[in-house]
Amino acid sequence: MTTHEIKTIIFWFENYTHSFSENDGLHRLLQLKVDHSRRVAQDARALAVDLGWSADDCHLAEALGWLHDIGRFSQYQEFRTFHDARSINHGERGAEILEQTSLLSEIPMRERLCLLQGVRWHNARDLPDDLDDGVRPWVKLIRDADKLDIFHVVSREIREDGFQSMSEMFPHVQLDGPVNPAVIQDIQMQRSSSFEQIKSLNDFYIMQLSWIYDISYAPTLRRIVQRQILSDLTDRLPRDHEAVEALVKEVEAFVGSRQ
Repeated sequence: MTTHEIKTIIFWFENYTHSFSENDGLHRLLQLKVDHSRRVAQDARALAVDLGWSADDCHLAEALGWLHDIGRFSQYQEFRTFHDARSINHGERGAEILEQTSLLSEIPMRERLCLLQGVRWHNARDLPDDLDDGVRPWVKLIRDADKLDIFHVVSREIREDGFQSMSEMFPHVQLDGPVNPAVIQDIQMQRSSSFEQIKSLNDFYIMQLSWIYDISYAPTLRRIVQRQILSDLTDRLPRDHEAVEALVKEVEAFVGSRQ
């Protein structure tokens, strides 16, 4: 991807997201998604650089960061929620939006597929076995970069107001509810939990902990440690819960062995 093409994508992103503004600008939750996309683009590029990818591929990684959550905007406009199961799959919606525009029409087929499949699968619990080998590294990269920033956003929101916006984004989540045993079972099996099982803020923390097992690249794990993401997350978990404490120790050992 050329410098001109990445600039065109950023310009399109800014105009597209601005179209969802109301009288007083973007809704706060949509502005969060704009800011999130900007940071994911930065992290995606930085991870690609650390992995030794070419300059063109680093541009492509950044573009994927900008576009990965494009389906969130129409999702929230139509359903007033970010809960996919109660509205639409925002990854699939994002890919559909890109397919319906001319934005990617001049981009080489390989890069177009990486963008479309990266957007489509960035939020999937599991990747399809038949995903093209040429596309798979890009899907893994955007999933890593996306998780990095979600860790950051959750940590910031907790510090600022106890993550009150969680109730606004996902009304079914109880901030002070107990731990769901199904979420613990998922992480014991070293797999990511489904958001359908998240009933409380503690469940959400444990789900994030399970994401560690889904990280694909060593530079991502290094950033998780450098940014104190893991320690910040585990400090908020109910460590007096025997199963939770055991999970924390297992994840810490996993991260230590993979850096």
